[in-house]
Amino acid sequence: MKFVVDENVSYGLVGRLRELGHEVISISESAEKGMSDEGVYALVLREQSVLITRDYHFTNPIRFPTQKTKGIICIRHGSLKSDEETAVVANFISLYTPDKFQGKLVLLYKDSIRIR
Repeated sequence: MKFVVDENVSYGLVGRLRELGHEVISISESAEKGMSDEGVYALVLREQSVLITRDYHFTNPIRFPTQKTKGIICIRHGSLKSDEETAVVANFISLYTPDKFQGKLVLLYKDSIRIR
């Protein structure tokens, strides 16, 4: 799969996804650090990739229609450590095939998953 990882997500996730064989565009590695939400969304559309973010703004379907994307994964947590955040996302990706969340919003919590 191809992912865009927002700069507000633990950097350890970028390495883990690459270890799993996924193609990853990391906003924190790009020359466009501090990119606007609209810029991130445009990149996701252009690259036809899944967005992984902690930014709640991306749950707004009016501003960021998920049906135009390969999926938006929003990590919702209180105080997850970096390794816990990485594990939550890696676990989700191992359990769900891309067709289960393409064009949908995925809300990942420490102990649950919501796909809408």
